[in-house]
Parts: sequence; structure tokens; C-alpha cells
Amino acid sequence: MHDIRRATLFAPGRHDDHFEYDENHPDDRAPGHEPLLLMLDGEAIGVTRLDDHHDGAGVVRLVAIAPALQRQGHGRILGELVEAEARRRGFSRLYVNAHHSAVGFYQRTGWGIETWDPAELVGIAASCVQMVKPLVPARA
Repeated sequence: MHDIRRATLFAPGRHDDHFEYDENHPDDRAPGHEPLLLMLDGEAIGVTRLDDHHDGAGVVRLVAIAPALQRQGHGRILGELVEAEARRRGFSRLYVNAHHSAVGFYQRTGWGIETWDPAELVGIAASCVQMVKPLVPARA
């Protein structure tokens, strides 16, 4: 999980400012926060975290696919699995702070640009675009 985050989200040149990655950050262990791994043939290839926003929504954070496996559909699969988990947890919508380079991906997968909490746009998320996706209940 940490290697994938470092290689993608905290790669040199990704942000205007330098951010140190903290693999012991308390947000990964906070109640209602669940780190999730996407596995392929026994190897972790993708990661995200689903946080309870406490308003019926979940926040998708730190989304990353291993660099060598990007643009092969793994991000879409990770998104579908996160949505399934969000529905299981009773969320009716998802929020994300999308890096500007990922906005098109999110739009193609049903997300819309919508400000949900401007106070979130600090630090590593300062230049992100806030997006929302309503969740349609799964068919029984």
C-alpha cells in the first residue's frame, strides 16, 4: 500500500510543493476510515481509503494504481469495488478530491464536479477538484 502511494501520489514533481509521505498517518487508522487494496495474482496493484463523512457519504481518498499498471482498466475496477463497499456501508453518495489529471477519468465513470467541503482543499489536496457521485442502490 505504502509503496504504491509513494510511487504515484507522492512522486517527485506531482505537486507544486514537496509533501512527505507518512505511512503512520493516523487517518489510516481512524474509526470509520478503511484502507482498501486492489489485488491481482496475489500482488497489491491499487490502493484507496474509504472514509465515513458522517453525512450519509463516503470520501474516497488516496486513490492510486501502481505506475506500471495504469491505463489498463484497474482504476475502473477499483472504483467499482469501492462503490460496492460504500453501498454495503450504507452510503448514498461518494466524495473525492480529484487531482486535476484525474478529473476526466472520474467524469467518465459518473462523477460530477461539485464543491462538497472547501475546507478540505489544503495541503496535498490544495489544487484538487472536488467531485461527487450519487450511488444507486444495488439490485437484489
